[in-house]
Amino acid sequence: MTDARTSDEEQEHHYLAETLNLLGKERERLSADIDKAADDIDARKKHLWDNLRDMDFAEKANYRGEVDLSIKMTEHAQLLHKRVEKLLQSPYFGRVDFHTDGESDAATHYIGVHNFSHPETQEIVIHDWRAPVSSLFYDYETGRACYETPKGTAHGDITRKRQYKISGGRLEYMFDSALNIGDEILQRELGQSADDRMKNIVATIQREQNAVIRNDTADVLILQGVAGSGKTSIALHRVAFLLYRFKDTLSSDNVMILSPNKVFGDYIADVLPELGEERVAEIDFDRIASRFLDKVTGYETFSEQVVNLLDRVDDAAAERMRFKATPEFVARLDEWIASISGEFTPAEIAQKSKRLSEDWVADAFEDARAMPIFTRLDHVADTAVHLLKNEVRDRGGKWSAADTSGVRKQVRAMLPYKDAFAVYKAFYEADDNRRTMFKPLGKKKIEYSDVFPLIYTMIRTARQETFGHIRHLLVDEMQDYTAVQYAVLRELFSCQMTILGDSNQSVNPFSSSSLATIHGIFPDADCLELCKSYRSTAEITEFAQNISRNDKLVPIERRGSLPQIVACDDQHAEILDIIERHGRSDFRSLGIICKTIAQAEAVHRAVTEVGVEATLLDYDSTTFGSGIVITSAHISKGLEFDRVIVPDADEDNYGNEMDKCMLYIACTRAMHELHLTHERRLSDFLSFAADPDVATVTRQSTSPALSRA
Repeated sequence: MTDARTSDEEQEHHYLAETLNLLGKERERLSADIDKAADDIDARKKHLWDNLRDMDFAEKANYRGEVDLSIKMTEHAQLLHKRVEKLLQSPYFGRVDFHTDGESDAATHYIGVHNFSHPETQEIVIHDWRAPVSSLFYDYETGRACYETPKGTAHGDITRKRQYKISGGRLEYMFDSALNIGDEILQRELGQSADDRMKNIVATIQREQNAVIRNDTADVLILQGVAGSGKTSIALHRVAFLLYRFKDTLSSDNVMILSPNKVFGDYIADVLPELGEERVAEIDFDRIASRFLDKVTGYETFSEQVVNLLDRVDDAAAERMRFKATPEFVARLDEWIASISGEFTPAEIAQKSKRLSEDWVADAFEDARAMPIFTRLDHVADTAVHLLKNEVRDRGGKWSAADTSGVRKQVRAMLPYKDAFAVYKAFYEADDNRRTMFKPLGKKKIEYSDVFPLIYTMIRTARQETFGHIRHLLVDEMQDYTAVQYAVLRELFSCQMTILGDSNQSVNPFSSSSLATIHGIFPDADCLELCKSYRSTAEITEFAQNISRNDKLVPIERRGSLPQIVACDDQHAEILDIIERHGRSDFRSLGIICKTIAQAEAVHRAVTEVGVEATLLDYDSTTFGSGIVITSAHISKGLEFDRVIVPDADEDNYGNEMDKCMLYIACTRAMHELHLTHERRLSDFLSFAADPDVATVTRQSTSPALSRA
C-alpha cells in the first residue's frame, strides 16, 4: 500500500512538472509574440507617419485598421500571459476522474482557475473551474454523476476526487476526498490569516454555493446568506461564471455592482481580476441620489441618517421611516402619480395671434397618454410649437425663443404641479392621514426617507436616462434598501439582477427589507439561502448567535479560543495591550469596530498618539486599509479580520435594538479572535456571557500597556 501511495505521489509530481514545463514554454512564446507585436506596431506607426502625405484616404484607413488589429491581438496575448503567470504559481487545485458510460477507461480532469490546452495537441491540460465538466468536482461525491456536454448529458461514475495545495509551483499537499470539498482543505484555508482584500474561493466552493454560482436561468436571483456564508464572494463568482458562460453576448462593460460604500468596493475589487475577468463598474445609492437631486434639493444621506439614529432615536422620524419603507407605500405613491393626470385642465393656446383650441389640446394630451405626465405635457407643447411656428412663418411672420417659451408656460399651467417635487409634496397634503409623514429638515433639505420616494416620483413623471447598457446588476446589502429603492432600481435597470444580503445585519431596523419583502417586489425571482457560516470559529459564531439568534445558521466546525470580555479601568490601555499581543502573533489583520465614527476617531487618536500605525475608515474613505483598521460597525459590513476588538461594550453604548444590530455586525467581523472591552456596566445584550462556556469574562484594574503608553 505504501509503495502504491509513493508511486501515486511520484506520478502527481511528474504531472505537475510536465504541466509547469508546458506553461513555462507557453509563457516564453507569449512573451516573444508580445515583443514582436510591439515592434510591428511601432514599425507600422513609423511607416504611416513617414508616408502620410503620399497615402490616399483608403490607404490611411487600411493602415490604421491594421495597427488597431495588432494592438487588440497584443492585448489578448498580454491577457493570456497574465493567466499563464497565475497558473505557473498554482496550475490546479482539483482533479476528478470520470468513467463515462460506454467508455473503456476513466478520463482524468484537472481543474484550475483558468483553462489551458497543450499548445501542440490542443488537448485540455487544465479545465477552467467554470467549465461544465468542473461541476463534477463541486457537486458530486464519488459514484454516479453527470455533467452537460455539447452533445448532451454525459452519465457515468466518479472514480476519484483529489484536492491539491500548490503554491509557487510547489505541491504542498494533496489528498483524496470521497465527499464534496474535503473538510481538511476547507479547514486549512479557513484557518489562514485574512488578506488585505477579498480573494477568490474556487478551491473551496461548496455544493450549495455552486448551485448559486451556476444558476444561469434566473432573471432575478435573491440570495439570503447568514454572516460569514460567503454570499458576496459567491455573487462575484456568479458574475465571473456568467461572463464565461455567455462570453459572446456579455462582457464586463455590461455588468455593474451596487456597493454599500466605496471602501467595500475597494475591498472586493481584486476578486474578478483574480478570476481572469475585467473589473466592473460600481455605483451606490448616494451617487444615484446625487444624479437626480443635486439641482433639486438638499438631502440627508444614508450615513447621516444612521449617525443621527445612533445618537438618538426620534420616534416620529422612525415612524416616517417605517411608513415609507413598505411595498404598500410604493403602491399608494403609484396610485397618486397615476391620478394626477385627471387634474389636467385643457385650455386654448394663444401665441402670435394664432390659436389652438381647447379641444385640440385635450386630444393631443389624450394621444400621449402612454407617456409620463411631464413628458406628456412637453409633447403637447412641442406639437403646439411646431404647428404654430409653421403657421406664423407661412404667413411671413417671425417666431422667437420667447414664443416657444410662452407656449410651454401655457401648457404647463394646465397642470397644478410645476414639477415632481410639487407632486410628491401634494401626495402628503392630499390625505390627512399622511400629512405628518413628510417633514423637511429645512427649507431646502429633506430627510433620507424622502430621497428615493422623490426620485421615484421624478422617474414616474418624466422620462429619465437609464442604465440601458447594463445587462446584469449585482446588489449587495439588500436588507438596507427599502421597497421604493428597489422600485427605483427596477426603473433604472431593466436587466438581470443578483440581490444579496442578510436580514440580521440591517443598520436601520426601521426601514430594513426582509427576503419576503424583496421577493414581493420581484415575484418571479429565484430565492436561495446560504445557511452555513464559514468566516468565524464556532466559539465566535455561537457568541454572536446569543446576541441575535438565527436558527437557520449552521456554523463550520472550526474551533478556536472563547471570545474575551474585559472590564477595565482604562479601556485604551487594554486596547493597546491587545494590539501589542497582535503584533507578536501570526495574525495579519486587526479590526477595531466601534459603534459610531466619532468613537472610532477617538480610538484612532488614542492609539496613533503612542505611535501605533492604524488606518481610520470613515464615510469619506475610498480604499480599504491593511494591518490595523479602525472603523464603525456600519462601514465594517462585508469586511473580515483575523482579530476584532469591540470597544465600549456597555449598556449606555449598546442599549436599544439598533445598537443590538451594530453589536452583532461588529462581532461577526472576527475570523479567529474576538475581544470586547468596557469601562461601565456591560450591555444587557451580553448578559449571556456569564456562562463560562460562551466567553471569558475578566476584570482588569490595570493594564501593562498603560505604563508603556
